Amino acid sequence: MQPTKKQPHTTSSNSRREFMQQIALCYMAANLPLSFLGCQSDENMFVGSGKVPYKVWEEMLMALQTCPDYLEGRMKSLVASKNPEAMFNFVRDEIYLMPANNNTIGYIGTQFKWGIKGALRYGLATPREKAELLNQMFTDAGITSKVVFERTTITPKEAMPFFLRPIQRKFNVEVSKKQWNQWKRELQIEDDIDYKIPVIDPDFKKTNALAEKLWGFIPDKENLNRSNFDFRWDNYRTPTVEFQIDGVTKYAHLFDASIPFGELKNKGPISEANPVKLNEETVEIKISYREAIHPEKEIDMISGTWKSRELIGSQIHFACLNGLSLEQSAVTPIGNLRIFTPSLAYQNFDATLETMQQHSFIADPFTLEGEKIILPDNEESPILINTSNSQLVKTINQVALKVIPVNKPLVKMEVRPTDISGKIVEGLQASDFKFIDNNQPIQVLMESNRPTPKILMLYDASFSMPKEFFGEKMDVFVATLKENIQSKFPAAIVDKWSTKSELFTWLLKASKTNYDLIVFATDGDNEDAFNEKDLEIYKSGPPAIILNVNKSTSIFKKETFKKMADITNGKVFNATDQKSALDKLVAFVNAMDVPPYTFTFYASDEKMHETVLQMDDTRLEAKCNYEFLENADVESVNQGIIGMYLDLKVGNSHIKRVLAGWDPLTQNNQKPTNIHFLDVKSLVLGGTTFYFEGEGPTMATSLVDLLKYKLSTRDWGEALLEDDITKAKSEFEKGGFQYHPNIVPLMAPIDDGITNSTFTFASGIRVGVCKQQLHIEDKKVKQSFDFLPTSNYVSFTSGNENAFKINLKKTAQLAIREAYLFNSSTLSDLKDKVLIERTKAIVDNWFASEDRNQLDHYFWYERIYRGDGNYKLFDSSGVSKAFWQINKQGELYGVLKDGTGGGSNEDVIEQLSRIMAVMSIYISIIQKSGALNSVGATALAIVAVYGVTLTKLYAIVCETIVVMDASGMDYKIRVALMELAYNVYKTIAFGLGGDAGAITGGLDALIGMMGIDTNPFSWKK
Repeated sequence: MQPTKKQPHTTSSNSRREFMQQIALCYMAANLPLSFLGCQSDENMFVGSGKVPYKVWEEMLMALQTCPDYLEGRMKSLVASKNPEAMFNFVRDEIYLMPANNNTIGYIGTQFKWGIKGALRYGLATPREKAELLNQMFTDAGITSKVVFERTTITPKEAMPFFLRPIQRKFNVEVSKKQWNQWKRELQIEDDIDYKIPVIDPDFKKTNALAEKLWGFIPDKENLNRSNFDFRWDNYRTPTVEFQIDGVTKYAHLFDASIPFGELKNKGPISEANPVKLNEETVEIKISYREAIHPEKEIDMISGTWKSRELIGSQIHFACLNGLSLEQSAVTPIGNLRIFTPSLAYQNFDATLETMQQHSFIADPFTLEGEKIILPDNEESPILINTSNSQLVKTINQVALKVIPVNKPLVKMEVRPTDISGKIVEGLQASDFKFIDNNQPIQVLMESNRPTPKILMLYDASFSMPKEFFGEKMDVFVATLKENIQSKFPAAIVDKWSTKSELFTWLLKASKTNYDLIVFATDGDNEDAFNEKDLEIYKSGPPAIILNVNKSTSIFKKETFKKMADITNGKVFNATDQKSALDKLVAFVNAMDVPPYTFTFYASDEKMHETVLQMDDTRLEAKCNYEFLENADVESVNQGIIGMYLDLKVGNSHIKRVLAGWDPLTQNNQKPTNIHFLDVKSLVLGGTTFYFEGEGPTMATSLVDLLKYKLSTRDWGEALLEDDITKAKSEFEKGGFQYHPNIVPLMAPIDDGITNSTFTFASGIRVGVCKQQLHIEDKKVKQSFDFLPTSNYVSFTSGNENAFKINLKKTAQLAIREAYLFNSSTLSDLKDKVLIERTKAIVDNWFASEDRNQLDHYFWYERIYRGDGNYKLFDSSGVSKAFWQINKQGELYGVLKDGTGGGSNEDVIEQLSRIMAVMSIYISIIQKSGALNSVGATALAIVAVYGVTLTKLYAIVCETIVVMDASGMDYKIRVALMELAYNVYKTIAFGLGGDAGAITGGLDALIGMMGIDTNPFSWKK
């Protein structure tokens, strides 16, 4: 078939324009009209199956896989042709040669970087990878071959040109006119609007202007690295492929393009090749957090480790799974969510389910207060797990419910079920209880199903405390107290907080908890005062026993102790020795009326509440009304996670990030507030995805990934299109992939990275982090991207050009992409600002003029002043806190105030109901953002990781200690599922969630781009 003359392709509606801005423009496509390369035949070349749009997407995928820019498909077609010379030309001329290290070409005979998978994904390969790729192709084609070492005499001067060979891969697909027209009919695409793709930086003007500007601030330019790359070639180990054709032994030399097919370069001797040396570098992701009571302690949440080579082209998704079923998520207010299971899910479009299971991790569930939920495993646990006994519930004659509003939104419930004789019925399980709050189902955590006094020990850690109640002896005291109490209450909980000498402040914190008793050991030295406005909070909390550990007779101290006891309905005990104190405390606890069953949950934001408990269906019922105390100090945070942190380790290098909340470095002089807690909560409700690449995938490979993502929703999508809600729900609950719309342009390769005189490549693994934060209080969603400094871009040149400056120019492209894709970026934040470089600022005493008492003092010290080997250029006025960071190789990162290297956008989600159901709010976000996330993917976090392990964990957590019931809500569930079905249908039909009538949301534009005969990543005209 001969290609027809290119015809301009048109699109319709603003949704097309929005889509092209997200996808086509993001691919840095050339400033050419969308066009279609067809063939004269009217026969369909690609035949898909199933329903539209899945059938069309499948056919588009088939078409893309024949594109010359899709190297895996090209390899397969060449293998099928069994033409050894064509295979040789492909590997030699269409796969770039790349170094294996950042300053030397490496061990050319043995070293792998990203393997054959990477060679085909990026079109770059080390010398040994090239040889192994050709050997694999020959073998698959039935040609006898093996990799050998060829003896050569290649000099460094000869070796350099092997790398400096730019390749123009064609991006075109021959699709019949008949099929093209059929696609347009099936997808309802109009033909009456001419549309041209806007271009970000067609001639690199913005990129070069930024690089030149920053270059002007770099000190000591004469000492910067000029190309000193080591091109020494291992002439004893040049990897070559030996193969047999018609019984004749031939050789494939893959590096000097002047050597004919079948011949050696220097006619030197041949030797056996050493085994391949794989890239054994590992990537470790560790997520940790801090909570408000002791923010100095960092607590591990979850971690996972993978081989770098396993991660390229894959995602690791960090999600905090809420454990709700689809029905429950349809009726549960999102503000009630409190219990989450952290997961690190490995996701790859081509991996098997088993592989994804093996590479995914889960950890212990946690609450938003920062408490880990350890599943019961012994007789001393506050929860005894037995087989649920339906007959036991029948013995209950009456049930009493007491609801205690602890600290908004935390609520504690005490339940006392009794039989006909008034005796407590023991041994009930979480599944025996059903709770409703203000006619809404709630997620309730069973804290205990046996009498379990929960005691909080506060102790002053200052040096003025007596030896009996200080340091290790205090630890002994707490341990002994727990042991003595457990003689009557085997499951008793005794926790401890070390405090400063701010007695009323710490007592107030303790009063906002769900403990049954507070014990405060103090010598009476006090640095704060009682505030009358907090009286109701003290009184509504647990009683406090004040231990006067010095038996002080000071009137001031005695008055302080009495005040502390009075406002908490507690007592003062004199305690000069441990034994007397222990005896008094144990006696007090033994006399307490400890409830047999306790539960906690998060209530909605309404003032008045009615909680209903039902047991044995509706035979038993108890109700209790409550309201929260008004807290004037809305900025304060009591118990809660105030910071979440990333520690990513690649090889021996560490990268730390504050994912959300309080920064212990730059905010060290600031107390954590409720704002920090809400920021963490927004991340827990959203999610974080890590994307990994070696270099950047080819255009066709990126589009293949996109179509594979869209086709991954097929099982539940086609069921919905067929109105088979039951099947759709079943498939939907299996979960799905996560894929952000901007990841393709952000992780695309550097444009013009390889020319006749320069070579720029990522010598390390590239890591991009996409965060989605759901701020339900403000009804907004924030999406951000962070380039982690792991790529280690390096440039070398063949002439007199400065390698540092070349690297600066090439990597400045990433900053331009960020500025286009995000409302907030380093480029936009520093626009029109007068910059100053860090070393000059130090010489000029810029930092010395900063007031150490200002809140930003630690920011400037940690982000800029502290030396880390990088150049840093920032706003000389100090107004903006974004800055440019350039390493010693010239690699540029734009860094925002929060330390992320990327950008962010915010969208307000309007018209949400007062009580926002989990399902409804996520659907609203999807419709608002037009994101690529399918409704069944991470946003809902129903099953974001895979396999039996996760299912078992949910079964344990949700069925044994978490009460989550939606019975009696049948009508609301049906309505919510109908809404889900309708909106999911639209998500499928519109492709990306567009306006009504814009049925595919723009995949026609992707096919339109197939007519461009050069790589659409190119910014040039």
